[in-house]
Formats: sequence, C-alpha cells, structure tokens
Amino acid sequence: ERTLGRGRGVIVLVPEIALTPQTVDRFQARFGDTVALLHSGLSDGERYDEWRRLRTGEARVAVGPRSAVFAPVADLGLVVVDEEHDSSYKHEGDPRYDARRVAEWRARTAGATLLLGSATPRPESWHQRRRLTLSHRVDDQRLPPVRVLDMRGSAHALHPETRRALTGARKSILMLNRRGWSNFLTCRSCGKAWECPQCDVALVLHRSQNAIACHHCGHRERVPQACDACGSLAVARHGAGTERLEAELAEALDVPVFRLDADTAAAKDAVARLLESFGAADAGVLVGTQMVAKGHDFPDVSLGVVVDADSTLHFPDFRAEERTFSLIAQLAGRAGRGAQGGRVLVQTASPDAPVIARAARHDSAGFLREELERRRALRYPPFADLVRVVCSSEDRAAARAAIAEVADAIRPLEAAADAELLGPAPLFRLRGRDRYQLVVKAGRRDAAVGAVGAAVDGVAQRRAHRQVAFSVDVDPQ
Repeated sequence: ERTLGRGRGVIVLVPEIALTPQTVDRFQARFGDTVALLHSGLSDGERYDEWRRLRTGEARVAVGPRSAVFAPVADLGLVVVDEEHDSSYKHEGDPRYDARRVAEWRARTAGATLLLGSATPRPESWHQRRRLTLSHRVDDQRLPPVRVLDMRGSAHALHPETRRALTGARKSILMLNRRGWSNFLTCRSCGKAWECPQCDVALVLHRSQNAIACHHCGHRERVPQACDACGSLAVARHGAGTERLEAELAEALDVPVFRLDADTAAAKDAVARLLESFGAADAGVLVGTQMVAKGHDFPDVSLGVVVDADSTLHFPDFRAEERTFSLIAQLAGRAGRGAQGGRVLVQTASPDAPVIARAARHDSAGFLREELERRRALRYPPFADLVRVVCSSEDRAAARAAIAEVADAIRPLEAAADAELLGPAPLFRLRGRDRYQLVVKAGRRDAAVGAVGAAVDGVAQRRAHRQVAFSVDVDPQ
C-alpha cells in the first residue's frame, strides 16, 4: 500500500494461481482494478489486456505465478515472492530460469525492495537475506501440537490413533504425496513388475480409470487381469496413493471426502471449485498430495495428518531433508487456524530422524542452523553453486560417450572456477531416452557457468553427437 502511495508499481509472485485463489482474492478485494492477473489459464486476448493495463499504468500490481516476474510494471518499487521455498518457481523447460533470481535482478536494477515470504524459508535465503521474523500468526493462534506416530511394521495406511482422531474431528486435511491407487503391481508367481516401456519406473494403478500409468511420460495400459509372463492370475497391488486413501476414508467416515491431486485438478477451475466446496462444508476431509499443503486458509480445520512423512527423506538429493521439513511444517500450518485450535499427526517409518523431530517441534531456526552446517561441510548451496549437464539419446552408448567428452572438457577448467566435478553418472531412462549427468560444484559461479557452457557447446557441435540432446541447468532443483 505504501509503495502504491509513492506512485510505484508492485509484482506479487505466488507459487500456483490455481492453488492460491484465496491469496488472489484478497489482493483484488483490497486493491480492486489496479490489480492485473497474469497466468497460463488466460486466453491470448485476456493476457494481452492485462499486459496492456500494466504497460499503460492502468494497473500497477501484477499478481501471478513465476512468469509474472516478467510483467511490464512501470517504476517498480516492490517485488514480493510468496512461499519462496516452493520449487514451482524454477521453470524446468526451455528457457530454464528461477523466478526468484529474476525477481532479485529486477528489484536490484529498479531500486525496488525484494520481499521473500515463507514459514519454511530455503537455507540459501535464510543465510543470504536480512530477516524479519513474525513471531505470531496473523490470527494470534499458536501453532498446533504435533505428534509423531511410528509406522514401522504397520501394514495399514493409517495409524490407529489417526483413525480415532479423524472420527472425532469435524474438518481434517490429510497429505499423502503419492497419487493413484497402488504404487506398483507384481506377479506373486514369477515376480514380474509392470514397468513403463519408455521410462525406468513402475506403472501406477489408477483404479477409477481402470489403467496403470506412467507419471513421467503418460504411457497407459489397461489393468492386467493375469501375468503376461507366466499366465498367473495372482497379481498383487503394493502401496497406497491418494485415490485409495480417499476410498478408504469415504467408507470409514460419515463425512464427505474431497481429493486434491493432479488427477482431480486437471479440468479448468477444478481446484477452485473443490477448495470452495471443502470450505463451505460443515464437516469433511480434504485428502491429497502436497497440493493440500499450499497456502490454504480454512479456520475450521482442526486436524492435519501427514501420511508417510519420510517419503521424500531418503531421496538421493541434497535437498531431501529441506523438502521433508517443509512439507511437514507447511501441512502443520493448515491446522488449528481457528478459535478451536487443532493438532497434527505425522506418520513415519523414521520417527527418530532429526529433521522430523525438528518439524514436530516447529523448530525452523534449529533445522536451518543444522542444515547450513551440513551444507557448508559438503559444499552445497549456499556455499557453492551447482551446474548440471544432462546428455540424452535413444542410443545409450552415444549418451555415455557425449557426457564423457563434456567431463573431459570441463576438468582442465576446474581450478579457474574453484570447481569440483561429480560424475558422470547414469540417470533413469525417460521417454525412451537413456540419460547421463554430471554436476559441477563451483565457488565462482560466473566462471563455472562460462566453462560449462563452452565445454557443452564444443562437444555438441561435433557431428558424432548429432543424436544426443544436451541440457545445462544452473541451480538444479
């Protein structure tokens, strides 16, 4: 408001417009026609109209997802990045960019203020930015108590205490970060597992669609009634996803159950309608993937449940603990926002994991302190910058030869960029293409980006590698 009062413009970035309708509504209610929305759901004509209003100064507040960072806001005075920890700010297609870095550049060049907001800030932001800590929630409600439930040895998706809590709660949110009915299928007789013919991943059962599907390339098959390898009719289903959890809850509880995941959110306006229905219901359960942990505000939700909280913890990714902490903390923030308070249950097979204990205590500062110490020792961001190169081809040998040449071209330049080369190493096959990657850890960012770019350009121009696709990703997420 003060920025607009000084005659300057504002950009407000939100992770995903469809998942943050309440945020958008608040801006429009407060600032009216001076707000322009920019997002992929607009038609070309609608997008042009909003773009024109910003360029002419008719609108001075641009609200949207990552692409809104390029909005033509005149005399930019403030850039806000809401939920700055959200990975959706990184655009993985061409051209690759991180909207948070673009926002920083735009604010710096315009002499504007950059404001990053999050209850679970990234370690990089915590380390590099000045901090303003809000010690109280907007409604002055205390964060809900969190109880960790040990799922080791359990064959059921829900802990008995979770089932009891759901029965007694009027409104609840459950997060299971896997969609579908079952994670994979196997033959009990010969051990065959149903896998995608294009990708090195298992096909996921979607019972309502009578299909098993690949969540990477979209390949689909009918649900097998028998094993095509040995003829056995004993086809086993393993694990549970949001579709199955929705069905089990609908059968066990006498309240409506709403599911929010990529399957139910595919249609236009489906997310807004679903969230509106859940908000208007007297009682109910909202079950879904990490979509349910976005910045939703439902004051009457008194119970939050994280199912399989350690599902992201054991990924081969240096951000695994950061993501685990963020998911638990963000889901916890959705419960107990009203006068009746609330509580959170965290189901995990790793109840002694330090990151889960920190999240259960709402100890963001303690987690960030330990995470930064670990990253300093291992030389990960923010204490180094990462550049990843991926070579892919339908010919495995061609991809392997190309990445080896890129590595050979980079090695002589390591000292100049204060860099360390990791790899090359194989990645899982994706969309019919074999992939190999290498990662450069660098103390001097610009020198490393230049060295990697020159190495890739030199190798890619060779005729021997015409069947190979090269990808360079700075700050891979």
